[in-house]
Order: sequence, then C-alpha cells, then structure tokens
Amino acid sequence: MPEQLKRLFKSGKLTCILIAVCCLAMVLLAFFPEEKRTEQKTVPEAEEIDATSYTEMLVRELQATVSAITGEAKPHVTVTLESMGKTVYAEEDRLSEKNSEEYSGDAVNRTQKDGNTERTYLVVRDADGGERALVVSKGEPEIRGVVIVSARGNEAVIRERITEAVRTMLNLSATQVFVTGQT
Repeated sequence: MPEQLKRLFKSGKLTCILIAVCCLAMVLLAFFPEEKRTEQKTVPEAEEIDATSYTEMLVRELQATVSAITGEAKPHVTVTLESMGKTVYAEEDRLSEKNSEEYSGDAVNRTQKDGNTERTYLVVRDADGGERALVVSKGEPEIRGVVIVSARGNEAVIRERITEAVRTMLNLSATQVFVTGQT
C-alpha cells in the first residue's frame, strides 16, 4: 500500500486528487444553505447575566484579591452598579418623502416638501418561535463604586495596594474605591 501511494505521489496524481478534494470542499461550503449556517452559529448564546449575579461575581473576585494582599480569610466587599451597560439594537429606517408644487399658469407658485422617517427595530425569531429584538452590541456594566472593609485596611501601605488593585481590575478612578479598616 505505501508503495502505491509513493507512485501516485511521484506521478502527481495524488497531488491532483488532494487539490480536487479541497476544491470540492470549498464549493460545498460556498453553496451550503445560509439557514443551516446560521443555525450552527446560533449555539446557545452566552447566558444573560443579571445585576445580582454580576455583582456577586465581582465581589468574589475582589474578595480573593484582597485576601491575597492582606492574608485575611474573608474581607467585606460591596460593589454598587451604575447600570448594566448600554444595549444597542439593530434598527431599520424608512424614509418617505412627499413633494408637491402648486402652479399658477406656467409658473410655480408654491413648493412643499414633507419628509417622514419611520424607525423600527429588527426582530429575529428564536428556534422555539419566540421573537426578540436583534442585539448589535452590549456594553459592559458600569460600576458606581466599591467599598472594602479589611482587618488591615487602616494600614496605609495595605490600603494603597488594595485601592490600586481594585482600580486596575475594574478600571475605576480613585474616587470610586474606598478602603477602610474594621473598627
């Protein structure tokens, strides 16, 4: 068997066969129905995360970071959200224009132009028949502020390290992060 492959390869037939198979595969991909391709792409979307779940996830990550800095088991962390981010939906604009002219003899007496724009959201159907607006982009949730109460939060060096770590992790300003010690 290997000798037959060697002979095919040397004669150039194997190369031609491989090229033909690749071309056939590309043609099949090009003419594959669009519906089936979108079905494959619409694998269950990433689950929508609600404000509570997102906040809890942030609190866990921040607690782990603060624990790594201070060595304490479970610092108290509070995260407040400003919003869950901006969602942009696909839109379709329909412009209708009406022009009218009044004539007095051969001369135009009055010209009037009216325009109307109708904006609608594009709607897609789910696999189970439900309809929803087509999302173009979804922004990240906005964080209003973070408060951390740590056993070592009264130490200036530790407070600074925690503040910088939180600012870096969440891209926040110094005024959005407050670190204090336990009383």
